[in-house]
Amino acid sequence: MKTIIKNLIQRKEVRFLIVGIINTAVGYGSYAILLSIGTQYLIANTIATIIGIINSYLWNRFFTFNSKNKALAEIARFFSVYLVSYCFSMLFLYLIVGHFNINTYLAGVLNIISTTIISWYGHKNFSFKDNNKI
Repeated sequence: MKTIIKNLIQRKEVRFLIVGIINTAVGYGSYAILLSIGTQYLIANTIATIIGIINSYLWNRFFTFNSKNKALAEIARFFSVYLVSYCFSMLFLYLIVGHFNINTYLAGVLNIISTTIISWYGHKNFSFKDNNKI
């Protein structure tokens, strides 16, 4: 059993999913808490995104991709991927909450799915590109 777990942890995709679970708890937890105290959903998404980006960068740099790249250039690439993901998430939330009247909590969960896909491909092929040999 230990060997199976060790082999799984060696795969970047698995480490990315582990980080994603942690980051989802942090990001969605922040979003839900902010909503529960009356924060408007787009503002809650912005604040939760900032918290999630910081958390995600640290976990992905040191755990998922074990990056040895220069941090400043890597941070710029990392944040640019999240900027694309953030813009998509804001548009997505605006459309499904504002036009389709989907519950804001459910919208947050649906938003996680789409931004996870964007993040994986962006970070694998751009943010941490020198360390993406899987």
